[in-house]
Amino acid sequence: MEIRYTLALVTGAGGGLGRELAVALARLGAAILVADRDLPAAEQTVELVRAARVRGWAVQADLADEADVRMLAARAADLGGADILLNNAGGWTEGPAQYPYAPDLAWSRTLDLNLRSPMLLTRLFLDALGERRGRLGVGAVVNVGSSAGLEPGGYGSPEYAVAKAGLVRLTTALGDPETAARARVMAVVPGWVGLPRAQEQWAELTEAERAALPPLIDPGEVVRSVVHLLRRGAAGEVVELAGDRAARGR
Repeated sequence: MEIRYTLALVTGAGGGLGRELAVALARLGAAILVADRDLPAAEQTVELVRAARVRGWAVQADLADEADVRMLAARAADLGGADILLNNAGGWTEGPAQYPYAPDLAWSRTLDLNLRSPMLLTRLFLDALGERRGRLGVGAVVNVGSSAGLEPGGYGSPEYAVAKAGLVRLTTALGDPETAARARVMAVVPGWVGLPRAQEQWAELTEAERAALPPLIDPGEVVRSVVHLLRRGAAGEVVELAGDRAARGR
């Protein structure tokens, strides 16, 4: 895929990895639709996008809310239709309690945010591609997973891990020829990404705790993997970034 002159919809792009991805694609010539629950943060990302001399728009959207997801898809259609979808928005259940102790609505929201939302937005993206006339080539979807969905053993937020595991299987399941004729659905699955908050938490660990963990993933590694998938990735491809600078494909 040639990224220049495309329209990319990036969710959770008001900060963190989403902002890094949005700005990187802007610098490659893509116009960016920035979606985030925090509108001022999304607008800050748009300023960085426009600094790359491409168009950018901010949309306030709660990706755990179906009405907001549909509104976001409609906004992309109003702009002529997205060519790229990055399902980046995600997060743990708010508050200290996680499944099985968190209230049902709280952990259900986490499933919605991390799995149901990207499923719905991907379907709407695929439907919109099918309605566009005279369009050359196929679209591209990259789901941002987490090693939490691949690791065996205990995990602090089971609902988050389950959703991220489902996101990987969704990606591989959509590698079928019929879907691939409309869009290549792919995924990148990083470990603990070395964004500022993660770096602070890492610094608070003891030396022994750090030694037991893989190193933090450089955000640039994730960005480069996503760009590689957009340019050359195959439908259903999953790239794992394990913290040892080794990318493993499926």
